[in-house]
Amino acid sequence: MGKKLVIIGFVLSLLLAIYIFATHETRSLKESINKASVREPRAVLEDFVAYRYEGDTLKARLNAHLAEFFEPNVVVLEGEVSGERRTEGGEREEIGAESASAYFKPSSLTKMLDPTQANELERAELTGFVEVKIKDHLLTTDYAEYVNEDKIVHSSHPVRVEGPGRVFVGDSGFVYNLSTQILNMTGKVKGEVSVDKSEN
Repeated sequence: MGKKLVIIGFVLSLLLAIYIFATHETRSLKESINKASVREPRAVLEDFVAYRYEGDTLKARLNAHLAEFFEPNVVVLEGEVSGERRTEGGEREEIGAESASAYFKPSSLTKMLDPTQANELERAELTGFVEVKIKDHLLTTDYAEYVNEDKIVHSSHPVRVEGPGRVFVGDSGFVYNLSTQILNMTGKVKGEVSVDKSEN
């Protein structure tokens, strides 16, 4: 009788171990499939160009070699990302980067692609050789984030700003307010300013 109990206990333990192993493998396979499907874009467009009009007036343009649309509301642009927009005063602002990620407010990709929806941008990240041209100034860095609610572009990475007769380099980033057009450079800042002596 004791031998039979030991054998039954052994068989039950073996079956339990096989069940745990089988369900663990199935669960791991499901998790890896789900993770892969989350990373896969729902739509991919080559030679991507987007325009924004107000009436018949072109207000902004954005283009990249590749655009990947991820659920629920993310667009990733790759390869020579560039864009420009016209301010209220008619001035042209330009951006450029190797890649950009844009996060929108709509809760699904379907709503985001619906032209009747107000697809407001929440924030965007620019990476790799980031250039921002505003008026006669060029700002360069390797990472910047735009926050739409505050209308600011900011970064904690080193930044270089060039303008007519001046160059400033900051080692700890910047904050640029699009509404006030004020640039604050944080940390240590070095600069060179040329003075035109012919004006004196």
